[in-house]
Amino acid sequence: MKPVPVPVPDPVPWYSTTLNLWTLAGVLVACWTLTKALTEGWRRTIGRRRYVTARLRKIAPGVRHDYVESLLNKPKWQSTMQATRLAPGEQPEGGEEDEQKVELTVRTWLLSRLCYLVTWCEDDIVVMYGIATTSWWFRPWMRVGETRIRLGKSTFAAIPDRSTVNHRAWLGSRRYGYFEEHWFGNIGGYRSWYVGVNEFGYSAFPVSEDWFDDSDIRHTLLLPEPREAYRASTPINTVVVSGIALFAEVEEGTFFGLSLGVGQDLVRLAEPEDHVLDSRIGPNSPEAQGVALGAETKPLGEETTGPETVVGEGSQVAGTIAAPSRSKGVCHARYTR
Repeated sequence: MKPVPVPVPDPVPWYSTTLNLWTLAGVLVACWTLTKALTEGWRRTIGRRRYVTARLRKIAPGVRHDYVESLLNKPKWQSTMQATRLAPGEQPEGGEEDEQKVELTVRTWLLSRLCYLVTWCEDDIVVMYGIATTSWWFRPWMRVGETRIRLGKSTFAAIPDRSTVNHRAWLGSRRYGYFEEHWFGNIGGYRSWYVGVNEFGYSAFPVSEDWFDDSDIRHTLLLPEPREAYRASTPINTVVVSGIALFAEVEEGTFFGLSLGVGQDLVRLAEPEDHVLDSRIGPNSPEAQGVALGAETKPLGEETTGPETVVGEGSQVAGTIAAPSRSKGVCHARYTR
């Protein structure tokens, strides 16, 4: 009699085909978290240039400030300024000149340490905005009228000089700059472009002192020949786009003061080398200097023996050598005719 074969049960699979909602939810949450982390890492590293450029393209004169804030979060700096309206609305007879004054809110963003964005708003409506590049890695293409320029690389000569309404230059011991106003009428949407050099921007070069026209009372106009040479060799690092901003200061050329776009005196105090609070850990800290020099720490009030210690300017702790003060210098290039 033949033995009856015993059926062998199927092996237990390593996976389960039973739908587990908790497992599915965990997988979805893990995928979402990983996607957010990768996206944020991309925005902060290799993709930050494209991320910033995509948001700057959406800004235009006439948009609301809340819309700009939704794209770029809150600004880092904010201030106000007074301007005189060139074409005020209807006013009662005998109205004073103060009624033509309007208050503009100036807001400044530092975008991924690539560029500065400045907006001028009246009643939270953007009337003009400016972009200043601060890095060789951020040189976007921009359209000035019908001319395409590359910020931080294209020179002033790329824009036809026949569209220039006026120009202005200034040169001081620390501050310098130059800008031109271009207007193209209906072809340019009745907008004005102010292209120039900001001393806080990338690849900034000052004008020379002997280039100014002595016949100009304000001492802001350049002679024709030096100006042409400057336009042909100097790259544009700042562009300000304006809608119909009818202000007397714009017509006079004094609206921007000593900086086209971002103001150096406003933002430079936020640079790391100008921070007031400093880390206690580092090669320049008092503890590190004491360890390196073998100095002994004495309690306050206890007499010290040995050579007399001299505390000079910039010292932090008595008995240690004070580090010399550092200041951020500006290299002024000089051109010859």
